Amino acid sequence: MKTYPIAIELTVWFDLGLNQYELVIDEVSKISIKRTDDVLHVRELNTTEISMLLEAIKVLKVPMAQELQTDSEHKASSSYELILESAHFSLEFNWENLDVEASNPNVFESVVKLASLIQSLDLTH
Repeated sequence: MKTYPIAIELTVWFDLGLNQYELVIDEVSKISIKRTDDVLHVRELNTTEISMLLEAIKVLKVPMAQELQTDSEHKASSSYELILESAHFSLEFNWENLDVEASNPNVFESVVKLASLIQSLDLTH
C-alpha cells in the first residue's frame, strides 16, 4: 500500500502571543515549533508520537458549533486553527475557547484532543 505524507499545522492565538506547530508525518517525521514567528526548535518525532498522532487523526470528527450570543463581558482568550493535509484529504478547523465552552459536551473533543497532543509534543522535549 502506498503511503503519503501528512502535513499538520496548528496555530494558537493567545492574549499574549502566537504559537505555531508544523508537523510532517513521512519517512522522516518532524515537528517545528515557533512562537511569534521565531523558530524555537525542530526535532524528529519518534514512532510512539507518530502512532499517537495517526490515531488522533483517525477519530477526528467535524464539530458543529452553535451560534453564540455576543456578550461584551466574555471575550475569547484563545483561538485555534488546525489544518491537516495529505494527497487524499484536506481538513481545516477553526475554533475559540468560547466555542468549546458553549457547545454540547464532546462536540469539539476530537479536535481539542489532537490540538492538545500537538501542543504536548512541545513539552516532551
